[in-house]
Amino acid sequence: MKKITLIVLIALATYLPKPNAQSMNYDKNGLSIQQAWINYHAPNRDNERIFNNLDKAISIGFHRQYSDLFSSSMPVKLGFASFPKYDEATKKVTGYTRKQWYFGLDALMNVHFFKGKAVSPFVFSGLGVVLPNFEFDDLYAQVPVGLGFDIRLSDRVSLTPQGQYGFALEDGKDSWIYALGVKMLLYSKDSDNDGFPDKHDECPTLAGTINGCPDSDGDGIPDKSDRCVNEPGVPENQGCPADRDKDGVYDRDDACPDVAGTVKGCPDADKDGVADKDDRCPKEAGKLNGCPDNDGDGVADIDDKCPKVPGPASNNGCPPDRDNDGVPDATDPCPDLPGKINGCPDTDGDGVTDNVDKCPQTKGLASNNGCPEIKVEDKKKLDVAMRAVEFKTGTAALAGKSFKLLNDVVSVLKKYPEMNLSIEGHTDDVGDDMRNLKLSIQRAESCKNYLVKKGIEVARLTAAGYGETKPIGDNKTKDGRQLNRRTEFNPVWR
Repeated sequence: MKKITLIVLIALATYLPKPNAQSMNYDKNGLSIQQAWINYHAPNRDNERIFNNLDKAISIGFHRQYSDLFSSSMPVKLGFASFPKYDEATKKVTGYTRKQWYFGLDALMNVHFFKGKAVSPFVFSGLGVVLPNFEFDDLYAQVPVGLGFDIRLSDRVSLTPQGQYGFALEDGKDSWIYALGVKMLLYSKDSDNDGFPDKHDECPTLAGTINGCPDSDGDGIPDKSDRCVNEPGVPENQGCPADRDKDGVYDRDDACPDVAGTVKGCPDADKDGVADKDDRCPKEAGKLNGCPDNDGDGVADIDDKCPKVPGPASNNGCPPDRDNDGVPDATDPCPDLPGKINGCPDTDGDGVTDNVDKCPQTKGLASNNGCPEIKVEDKKKLDVAMRAVEFKTGTAALAGKSFKLLNDVVSVLKKYPEMNLSIEGHTDDVGDDMRNLKLSIQRAESCKNYLVKKGIEVARLTAAGYGETKPIGDNKTKDGRQLNRRTEFNPVWR
């Protein structure tokens, strides 16, 4: 059912909405018939050139031109092809079938260049399906991309050589396809040769540009509806001009039709974009009903009791201070909590305000986000554990002196209750990438589980593995690989 739905969607894709008369006079439909040659060998690098081992097919297509730049097409190909046999185990093409029925259906968008010239190149792409030997189980989708030429033989007929590469959405099924044939345009009678077929032409015997009718003054109003045929005008005045004060604003939209102006046709003495008749400060430029607001608080200076300090209108333009700590709310990071440091409290008195202090109940250093700095000897225990924790070969089982090292880590965590720990597993690049990644995760989890068993809250610990992606040594040397096989214990203060 999914494959049938895919075919239906491709067919519908070519029927795009018809453009209006401003973008093109009318739709141009066409039919094409081409001889096609199919090559599955060259894309699979079988030492074959792109023009060898070509199988034949017939291509019949429907075309629809939307503008000089864009068109769509839906070619159907029927013939024979030698399909590749793809081995999933080796990820390679192992051979080709004998010639089998080839059925292909594409929905394409084309971009044309130099349309109307004797030779017009075009590029195309879209979506298609191929049904080998009419077996729906073998149906696959592809994305064709190609280049072609329209070589005009007459007003209706053109020669169409083209080539395309099909990017298959199934391994081993990419293909080259070349085609040569003719395309014939199908369109209606146009008695006055103005590009509008008679059935759509409001003036079928007079050449014109507005729905097929002439527009002598080029104002977009056809002569048959224009009261001023030789003078450009506006539709609301039946093609005649309507601007009594000659300020460039039509009288219909001119708030001051008898006085020239720049804002909806009205004067603006201070040139602030607010007409003088609506400007509370007609001689001083401003954006608030024509008045300035120097502190940008949305309260015009004439109404602002603090014109140089921002404040809400509810406080007459002056800044409020909800917590009464002497710092206006506008600059107070903690407007609802009184504090002595920039308006914020500092509970532990370490000089780092609570809003940025990661350890607000414990004195610490500003350089450590308000948390205490771990002592050198304790940091050393974490560093030693990083380099020396060992596991049984190829497993996540702890071994050797690892237990003592992890017990040191436990003592550090108990010494610093505000400290969490990020445990990261790493490997060298020996062996399979995915296996290394999995092993590094398991080893980090093994360390975490041990720490939890020793009484550390699980919420204080995170474990992650990065495999061989973050080396700190050269994997080409024994010492470098030793450095890369590590478990890091990184403090995270809360």
